[in-house]
Amino acid sequence: MSATQIIITLVGVGLIGWIVWYFWLWKGEAVAAQAGAGGVQIVNVTVKGGYQPAAIVVEAGRPVRLNFTRREASLCGEEVVLPEFGRRAHLPEDKTVPVEVTPEKPGEYEFTCGMNMYKGRLIVR
Repeated sequence: MSATQIIITLVGVGLIGWIVWYFWLWKGEAVAAQAGAGGVQIVNVTVKGGYQPAAIVVEAGRPVRLNFTRREASLCGEEVVLPEFGRRAHLPEDKTVPVEVTPEKPGEYEFTCGMNMYKGRLIVR
C-alpha cells in the first residue's frame, strides 16, 4: 500500500466511526423541564438536523408540553412521533407546535421524526 492509500483508508475509517457515534451512540446533554402555569412541565425543542435538546428530564405523573419549532426545510423534520404515548404531530417550518403528554411511570421514552432518523428521549423520574 502506498502512503496515499493508507491515508485515504484511515480517513474513511475515521469518517465511519464519526457517523456511528453521531447517529447511534451520542446521547447529548439532558435538559430539565421548566415548571409552567398549572404545574405543566415545559421544554422548547428546536428541530434542525436533529432535536435540540435531544434528552429531556421530566417528573412522572405531571403533564409535559414539548414546544417543537422546526428550523429547517428537510422533510425528515416535518413530523414528530411519540409512539409510547400514541402521539404524532405535523411540524410546519418556523412555527411552534405544542405536543402534550403525561408520562405516568419512570423510564425513558423515545420520540423520533416520521422517518425515524432524528431521535430524542424523555427521561422520566
